[in-house]
Order: sequence, then C-alpha cells, then structure tokens
Amino acid sequence: MSAPQPRPRGLSVRFRLFLVNGLLLLLPVVLLLSFRFFQSQLVRQTETKLLAEAALIGEMYRDLLRQERGLPPVGREAVLPPGAPDREFAPFAPVLDETSPVEPPLSQPDRFVLPENAPEWRAGERLQPLLMRARVFNLTSVRVTDARGVAVATTGAWRGADLSEVPEVRAALEGRYSAAARRRISDEPKPSLDSIRSRGDVRVFSAQPVFEDGKVLAVVWISRTALDPLKAAWLSRRPLLLSLLIALAAAVLLSLFLSRQILRPLTHITRAAQSVARGQFVSALAPTGALPAEIADLAAALTTMRARLAERAAYIAEFAANATHEFKSPITSIRGATELLREEAGEMSAEQRGRFLSNIQADTERMERLVTRLLELARIQNAPPADARIEVGPFLERLAAGYGGRVELRIEGGPAAIEMNPDHLESAVRNLLDNAVRHGAGQPVQLRAAAEGTRLRLEVRNRGPGISEANQKRLFTRFFTTERDRGGTGLGLAIVKAVAESRGGRVDFQSGPEGTTFTLVV
Repeated sequence: MSAPQPRPRGLSVRFRLFLVNGLLLLLPVVLLLSFRFFQSQLVRQTETKLLAEAALIGEMYRDLLRQERGLPPVGREAVLPPGAPDREFAPFAPVLDETSPVEPPLSQPDRFVLPENAPEWRAGERLQPLLMRARVFNLTSVRVTDARGVAVATTGAWRGADLSEVPEVRAALEGRYSAAARRRISDEPKPSLDSIRSRGDVRVFSAQPVFEDGKVLAVVWISRTALDPLKAAWLSRRPLLLSLLIALAAAVLLSLFLSRQILRPLTHITRAAQSVARGQFVSALAPTGALPAEIADLAAALTTMRARLAERAAYIAEFAANATHEFKSPITSIRGATELLREEAGEMSAEQRGRFLSNIQADTERMERLVTRLLELARIQNAPPADARIEVGPFLERLAAGYGGRVELRIEGGPAAIEMNPDHLESAVRNLLDNAVRHGAGQPVQLRAAAEGTRLRLEVRNRGPGISEANQKRLFTRFFTTERDRGGTGLGLAIVKAVAESRGGRVDFQSGPEGTTFTLVV
C-alpha cells in the first residue's frame, strides 16, 4: 500500500489560541488608546469651533472700535498677520492634540483696571450684550482684551481684569495664536446625557490675536467645555449601536469559523475512525484542505496506522492461506496413513506397517519444522527490540567455525560492533550460509564483511550452478522451496528478509552460472 500523502498544515491550535488570547489582552489597551484619542479629537473639535467663533467676534470688535474712533472699515490686507504666506487666506490652525497636557484650573485674576472713556472700552461695552445673547445658544465664555491684555468685553464677571499673565493670552499679545486645555471643576452634579448642559471635565481655552496693519489690536480669549466622550457616544448612539452589532456579528462569525476549523476535521476523523472500527472502507480519514497543525499530525498518524493495519490484515490473510496449504498436505497424509493402519493393520506385513509409520514420522517432523520456522518469523516481525552489542569479528568467526572449513571468512572493514538482536542476526546469517552450503556444489562458501555507510554489509557467495529465472522471482516468497522432499520449509529467506526490514536494511542477490551472491545490509 502506498504511503499516505502529506496534508497541508495550517496554523496550529496553540497559535490560534495564543492569537485570540493576545487579542483579548490587547483589547483593553486598544480601548484605552481609542478613548484617549477620541477625547483628544473632541478637544481639537472644540478648539476648531472656538477658532471660528473668535474670528467672527474679533472682526465685530474691530468694526465697533473703528466706529468709536471715527474710522472707516479696514480692508483685507490690513487684517492679515505679519508674514502671512498667503495674502488671501490666513486661518489659525488648532494646536491642541493628544500630547497636549491637561493643566489645572486658572485662579481668579488679582489685578483689575477701572473702565475708561476710551474707544476700546466703548467698543467693548457695545459688543458685550451681543456676546451675552450668543452665549445662550453656544455656551461659550468670551473675553475680549485690548492691546494691553485688559478685558474690555466679557460674558462673565471679569470685565476690567488684567489677563496679560494668562499664558495663552500673553502669547496672543505677542502675535502668536495659543490654546490650552484645563481641568474643569464643578460643584454641581453632572447633568443627564440628554441635557444641553456640559458634562465634560476638560475646558478648552483659545486666545486669538486680532491684527491691524501688522500689530496686535486686541485678543479674543474664548473658552468652552469640551464634549464629554460619554455624551458624544450618546449623541452618536445609533451609529455606535450599529457598529456594536456589526462587531458582535463579526465576533460570532469569527468564533464559528475558528470552532469549525477545529471541530469539523475532528468530527470527520471521529466518524471515519468509527466506520473503520465497523469494518467499512474509508477513502480518507481527514477532510480536504488545510488543517490545524496538530490535527494534520493526528490525521497523518491515523492514516499511517490505518495503512499499516491494512497491510497487517493482508499479511495475516496471506499467511493464513499459505500456512493452511502447507499444513494440509502432511495432515492429509497422516490421516490417510492412520486410517489404513487402523483398518488393515492385521493384514499388513511388518515392512508395510514400518513404511506407513515412517511416513507419519516424516510428516510430523516436517510440521514441527514449519512450526519452528513460523514462530521464528513471528518473533522477528513482532517481538519488541532486544538489542545488544555484537562484536562483529568474533561473532562471524564463531558462525563460520561451525561449518567445519566449508565457509571462508573475510572481514574487509565495516563497524567493529553493532547494536541489534543477536538471535535475529544469527538466524539470518545461518539461513544464508545453510542455503549457500547446500547449493554450493561442494565448493567452499565465502562470507565477506564490509561497510556500507554506517551499516554492516554481509555477502554470502557460493559457486553453485545459480538460480533459474523462474525461481528468482519467487525467492523471498513464504513457503516457496525447491527442496520440499528434503525437508525444506520455504521460510529461510523470508526470515532473512524480515531481519533486514526490521533493521531498516535490505537483502538482495545476484545469480549466474558461476554462482550466487546474497547481500544482507543491517
């Protein structure tokens, strides 16, 4: 039976479990990083909105201030920041990101300036009612300062406060846009998710300079609490719920896929093994396609086991048929002889009775030899390893000496010692020597030891007439013999082959008119 084809190996079950567990361990980290990124995006979104509002408030204040000074509206070129690369558009870009720290809240300003009858104060006084009304809708706190950093218009109680020491305001007075995120502390409980009031813990402050002719005319310092991540999720609950359902469905499908990848081949193998146990033929134990590595190994092992069991069953069937045939002839002969002796013993002469008894004894001895050889073959093929160290030189010298000078030994290298069952090696070599002596036409038999790689190579050569081509094809077949009438069992070379195969070696021969050489490699 041909060897089973190797199956494609997929990812191992251990690797798949490590992968799933790794993803589960990474999930909290991913969620934390996602939350931080989401929170920073909400802060940046709030800053972007404040930039737009501040630009509009700044232009309103500029127009009111020019009116108070009795000047006409200013043109586009005059409002651009100094050094702006684009003379048409010069927007301020948000500066807060996920690396920006959340600073502690600001303390109350400690210096205030009394209102003056100056254009800046009059323009701020006109602007302030508009800011208060707008706050009803946008929840934004606004403070507009003059070029010194003094608040001239505000939605709160800081009108007249000197804000020049606030870091972002100071940067704006120097002509640079600046923003900050600060911790928001409130004594009130957080409102519900559907309330218009803010729930966030971070307040965004944006200080935008207002330029005129390259100089800072005013600063719009504006702030608003950033949207709380939970409230943002609540406001986006429908798409989030849909995403959650999609993720849940994907997780279920992934779980079903992984379980199918593992359970489907196991179920297939189990059913196939049950069919084999019932004696049914199964073409394949495992399904087609890539399998997890462990299951692929299991399928390969079971397929190999099934192949060997099939080979063993075929061997036993053939062995039983051959043994039945070999025992049938002597048993039939013994039965016939005993029946004749029982029925006609009184009428037979002593010579006839002796001939029948000699036939019974010869058939009994033949069966005894068959049984001995069969037991020897079975032990070689099925006995557990019982290896021992064999010193090759002394071992072969002892065997050759037992043939009284009819065997010539030559040791031409090879291992000095090997590890194997001594009885098996002796049985194999004796069978080869016995055949060579019996068919050697009275000439000495040569036993030669040499090396073949790391193995021992033994050659047994006789100078007999050689083996016919018809017999060569059946030489290693069990119970095949040309000397049945002289007590041959046809199991000698089968035993030699079994010894070679048990060692992963080989046995072959070359035969011609000048003799036959058997080669055994163990």
